[in-house]
Amino acid sequence: MWDRHTIRRKMNSLSRRAQWTWAPALPIRAWIVATSRCNLRCRTCPTHHPADPRGPEHFEDMRPQIYERLRRGLLPALQEVYLSGGGEPFLAPIFYRMLDDMLDADKRVLVVTNGTIIRPDYLERLVRAPSQIRVSLDGTTPEVMDHMRPGARLDRVLEFMKTVKEIMDRSKHPAFEFQLSFVVTRSNVEQMTDCVELAHRYGVRTVAFGNFTIDGRTDEFARESLIQRPDVVLPHWERAYKRGLELGVLVPPTLVFLGNEGSGKDIDQQRPDLCNSSGRIKHCPIPWWYTYIEVDGTVKPCCAF
Repeated sequence: MWDRHTIRRKMNSLSRRAQWTWAPALPIRAWIVATSRCNLRCRTCPTHHPADPRGPEHFEDMRPQIYERLRRGLLPALQEVYLSGGGEPFLAPIFYRMLDDMLDADKRVLVVTNGTIIRPDYLERLVRAPSQIRVSLDGTTPEVMDHMRPGARLDRVLEFMKTVKEIMDRSKHPAFEFQLSFVVTRSNVEQMTDCVELAHRYGVRTVAFGNFTIDGRTDEFARESLIQRPDVVLPHWERAYKRGLELGVLVPPTLVFLGNEGSGKDIDQQRPDLCNSSGRIKHCPIPWWYTYIEVDGTVKPCCAF
């Protein structure tokens, strides 16, 4: 017998296949941005990079009254909640209330963090739940990490990862996942395999490599992007992927392969096994299954809009 989440997912999947521009049922997954503030100025970040002229006054935490509306109107319908996007969630006081509410309601929670704020009590709650913690790590040496993510000392992030691993070693939920995300640039492309090996040492299950999308930036660091150079990235990805097979670390075929237009033409030619039978990258289902809630309560179909 189907539960209500399955019924809603199938209804929205039907609308997607019919190419409707609306979804008939409430989403089963949501991104919720607890804060747009961050304690770092990572060079690849679309919001907080060093060339961005905006000061701290332009960023904010989600107001309690906005979250209360979400909690009452949306939380009961959800299976999964992604607490990420925009800023560092552990900075926001409302984030801890969100975590308590989501975990108490048995929701699957994904938290994306820069790993600089260590709260063992909440990390333990996450590890003992069917949740995910994803740490952003764009370098495996202090020099590269400092270049990519100024202020995010590598030793501090490794301490965060060590804390998670120690909790996992004591007791973890069978469905808990520990992940890393790594934005590939000219400065760190040669550290992709090193990242997989580091992940293995800290009990990480998945390493997700992604493109540095410049989004119209013209500052000097924009030249670091390899989004137009899959010929440069693919050999390093192949080595990282094979090392992951040896160590039991998943290295999924993420956007690191796609050209600037996202057409998938490069991957069609070089890795046809990653495409569907028609030779095209599969269409994204996110607008029909998810919703994206900005820090000010604005509702979007996904993070790309």
